[in-house]
Amino acid sequence: MESAPGRVIRAYVGFGANLGDPASTLRAAAAEVGRRAGRMSAASPVYRSAPVGVTDQPPFLNAVAALDTPLPADELLDVLLAVEAEHGRVREVRWGPRTLDLDLIAYGDEVRDDPRLILPHPRAHEREFVLRPLCDVAPELVLGGRTAREWLAELVPQGVERAGLSLM
Repeated sequence: MESAPGRVIRAYVGFGANLGDPASTLRAAAAEVGRRAGRMSAASPVYRSAPVGVTDQPPFLNAVAALDTPLPADELLDVLLAVEAEHGRVREVRWGPRTLDLDLIAYGDEVRDDPRLILPHPRAHEREFVLRPLCDVAPELVLGGRTAREWLAELVPQGVERAGLSLM
């Protein structure tokens, strides 16, 4: 789905980090994504969560922001990947520690499954560290046929807690 000239799409971006100074990195990344890709219209509080997959690493800080963007989904993904790289993101170990992780959770109502991008994010509905902050900004967002609020209500708690920080 290409964004038509002058058209703005509401996208939801997940922010995560657990290396360096994660709180500063998340705030800097949010500002950078907003500057390059549109306008951040809402942001969740920052949450602390235990690592998933590779558990021998520091806890993560996570948040979700609503972004109003004129960019097509692929161009937005390019921005997210560039911001990650500028913050030292190295993709060596799946689910390993990282300086910054930016995930495109949803892009309007686009449903897509190709090698480069799956929308909505294929595992967002399984992860409290995505659903809890997503519910702060878009509890009625539909992922896989159900709202974020409905997914979160049925999810077994995964140890996610507010960190007392803000993304913006």
